[in-house]
Formats: sequence, structure tokens, C-alpha cells
Amino acid sequence: MTSSLTRGPLPARVYWTRRVLVLAVALLLVFGIAKVLTLGSDGSSETPEATQVAADPTGTTDPSLPVASPTEKKKGKGKGKKHSQAPVLAPPDGPCADEDIAVNPEVQRPVAGPRGDIFVVLHLRTIAAEACTWQVSPDTLTLKISSGKDDIWSSRQCPRAVPTKDVVVRKDVDTTVGLTWNGKRSDADCSRLTDWALPGYYHVTAAALAGEPADEQFELLAPSPEVITVTPKPTQKPKPSGRPQAPSSSSSSKND
Repeated sequence: MTSSLTRGPLPARVYWTRRVLVLAVALLLVFGIAKVLTLGSDGSSETPEATQVAADPTGTTDPSLPVASPTEKKKGKGKGKKHSQAPVLAPPDGPCADEDIAVNPEVQRPVAGPRGDIFVVLHLRTIAAEACTWQVSPDTLTLKISSGKDDIWSSRQCPRAVPTKDVVVRKDVDTTVGLTWNGKRSDADCSRLTDWALPGYYHVTAAALAGEPADEQFELLAPSPEVITVTPKPTQKPKPSGRPQAPSSSSSSKND
């Protein structure tokens, strides 16, 4: 019974046949997997293609219709800024009426003391006329500086402070005229012997002849103290004369 179940080694042809079958099955599996992957990749590529075709009609434009690109729009804005023109000023139409002139004063560099004059800027505008010619002079313009009821300085006492010149005054644009105040009180002779105005708050009032006066408050500041810097002079050390010095009496007594 035992001898009939025992088998010896099989022929080599049997082993080669088995190997060929195993190799064929492996190749079939590899081919099948590759085919499945290929079909899957083909199916996924169809969706972008369909999306691209659907997006084409919205991207195409009729060449006969004008299209405004963003670049053209930006260029238009740039050109507008580059070629922006200043407003055209109205030409003067005859002389101005004195009552049609509005004067607004502005005080600059208001520091008390003799270190510098105080500059007053007068802003001129017309009330009704678009543009006209007006002569600035002590006879057509007055300016006064006061502190409460105390009149400090007046152009009526110092008429030379007001320049005489012809200017064009407009309704929409300021015309500026400047004059200086020496920071002192004025008297009937506009002399230089008057006192300096002290630091504090003042009012400047300006008006054209027969016009409405305009008032502005300003502060006359105290001058800053001068800083004096003293540079120390270098001290020179005495130079040796080269002559032998005589021994002192104390050293000679010690030697004895």
C-alpha cells in the first residue's frame, strides 16, 4: 500500500510546462490591469475637454464689436492725469469797486523783538465781479493791529508799509499782497522811538475802502533766548629751555 503511493521525480518537461503556464497567467494579469488603467485615464480626460468646449463660446468675441480692454482704461486715466489743465482764470473786466473787495489778513512769523519783521499776507477776492483790476495803496486799503481797546499799530500812521500796485482780483482765486510790520507801536509820525509790542495775543484787522473789515487773532511769540557757546582756548605747556637747572637748597643740604 505504501509502495503504490510513493512517486519519484517528474520529468523536466512537466516543470517547464508549469513555469510557462505561471508566466502566461502573470502576463495576462499585467495586461488586464494596464487595460483597466488606460480606460480609466481616457474617461477622466473627457471631462476637461467637454469643459473647454463649453467655455469657448463665452471667450470668443465678434471682431466687428469694439472691446474696451483694461489696459486702454488705465491709459485713459493716465492721460487724464498727465494732461490735466489748470482752471481757466477769468479775464479782468474793468476796474473793481472798492466795496466789492474782500480782504482777509494772515500774520506770519509773529515773533516779538528786533530780530526780524513780521510778515502780513492780505488775501484779496471780489464779492460779485468775476474779475477786475484794483489798485492797492494806502488810500484804498487800511490795516490795524490792536490788543483789546489798545491800538498798537495802524497803516494810517505808517502809510509807507502798504505797497502801491495794480492787481487783478478774482472771485474764485485769491490774490495775495504782502506787507511788513516792524513789531513796534506806531505814532503820528511813524517814528522808530516807540516801544516794542510785548508777547501776547493781538488782532489784525484789514479792509478795503468802503468794504467790510476782516479780523484775525494771532499770538506774538516771545523770542527764543540766544545760546552763546564759549570755546575754551587751549593752554600751552612751558617748553624746556635746555639749560641745566641749579640744585635746590634742600637737595644740597641732604647731600651734606
